[in-house]
Amino acid sequence: MSTYSRRGIHGHVVNELGLRITRGELTPGQVIDPNDLLQSFGVSRTVIREALKVLATKGLVDARPKRGTFITERSRWQLLDGDVMRWRSEGSPDLLLLVELGEVRQAIEPIAARMAALRRNDAQLAVMETALAAMDNWDGIDHGAIVAADLAFHSGLLTAAGNELLEQFEVVLEPALQARDFLTHSHNPDRGFFSRHRSVFEAIEARDPDLAQSAMQDMMTAAVDDAEVALKKSADGSDFLRNRLRVL
Repeated sequence: MSTYSRRGIHGHVVNELGLRITRGELTPGQVIDPNDLLQSFGVSRTVIREALKVLATKGLVDARPKRGTFITERSRWQLLDGDVMRWRSEGSPDLLLLVELGEVRQAIEPIAARMAALRRNDAQLAVMETALAAMDNWDGIDHGAIVAADLAFHSGLLTAAGNELLEQFEVVLEPALQARDFLTHSHNPDRGFFSRHRSVFEAIEARDPDLAQSAMQDMMTAAVDDAEVALKKSADGSDFLRNRLRVL
């Protein structure tokens, strides 16, 4: 689940090509000419070769005799890979990613909240409470800060659930929050945003699993509604994607 470093020449090439592929600038079936990449990036052939190997492990490219290296179909991408997630959510996010992550969160986080209410300890509560304080003190300007606080809260909750596999869901959660923020950044969260997090926290603190699950479900429904409003205002939002955002 670890992501590839963007530092150095090698990292720069990997990340730039990853972004071009996930944004559709390089399309499935398109053959990559290493000589073009050599000229484009001004790097050695070894750097290009190693960068393509990294992308191959993530399912974004493949190579065949006589055909060379080519962009793979989306169905072959390692969609849960941290880098693939990040590339799809950076800048103008992949709207399908936003929709599908919202659906996954609806399926997972209410149950995680229920588990956290039964298993949490004081240290884990303190992490969530600190995140709540950061939300309450948000200046309404630094949107990176509110995303960081939101991520800290939900990551802390996943840890409190006491399941190592659920903890790994953070690799999905971070781009979900970043993508949602990109669409809603022009609208400051109302007090409902904070109160819903507070309600989840208080239920977990009280060790009330039914209330924790219900409160988290309410939060997830509100998050879907917020995303739907933002998506309707997006020039790229389609009827299909808007329908996908509705709670099943």
